Amino acid sequence: MSKILVTGADGFIGSYFVKELDKDLELLQPSINELNLYDAQSVKNFIESERPEYLMHFAWNVNAGYQESSENFDLVLASLNLLKFFAENGGKRAVFAGSCMEYDWSYGFVKEDFTPLKPDTFYGKCKALLYQLASEYARKVNLSFACGRIFFLYGQGEKRERLMPHLINCYKQNQTPDLKFPFLRRDYMHVKDVAAAFYAILKSDYNGAVNIASGNAIALCDIANKIAALTGHEILNYDLNNLNLDNAPAPLVMGDNNILNNIIKFRPQVSWNDGLGEMIKNY
Repeated sequence: MSKILVTGADGFIGSYFVKELDKDLELLQPSINELNLYDAQSVKNFIESERPEYLMHFAWNVNAGYQESSENFDLVLASLNLLKFFAENGGKRAVFAGSCMEYDWSYGFVKEDFTPLKPDTFYGKCKALLYQLASEYARKVNLSFACGRIFFLYGQGEKRERLMPHLINCYKQNQTPDLKFPFLRRDYMHVKDVAAAFYAILKSDYNGAVNIASGNAIALCDIANKIAALTGHEILNYDLNNLNLDNAPAPLVMGDNNILNNIIKFRPQVSWNDGLGEMIKNY
């Protein structure tokens, strides 16, 4: 039976990803005592002992302040070590989790082989650097390698400080949410679909970057009103003609999903009503 090593298997996406795995794969989801990514010897010992054929690498620090944390640099080094030991010990295919933050957001609609990598955050810069180094290394050692660039996601188990839980909490407390930039349009996908997309990428033979995106963008105020409707609250009319544009982020971030849809052959399945409904029910 082939082995698959999943880092970050207890994280937001990783916990959904492991549920997607076929029964003919032996899952390796080591504890930090068994595999410490910051300890090269620990990684080397584990990989040499288990010799996984597949690697799905989610582990990263995305806690508060992560976008400018110096730990991003440490994780680049740790991820490259992980990939090197994996390749040297019989590894066949690796997939890393990337981010839409690697792109130049001024383009609005971003495509893998067209939009420049021009990140604004240290996190985005480190993710972009990791992709460039890892993909070039994989070519040199003849390792099958892909990177799924996550856009925006939501779902049950999301941290409470993020947008969807915050909006749900406001309505549960009979409070009107205050959206600083209600006009922003973002490309969201449910975490179950994101996890399933990663598994589809892993099972494919595609090498390179893949946008994990719906190909549609929704305004944040429209998300708020979807939650309002599902919780029995009044739909709000946001005045998009009187906006404070000071220090506003990019108005549109949407991913071209042609590779995901037509080469990987994956399409999302979870509707907004089902995804938000589950979060509201279990809040």
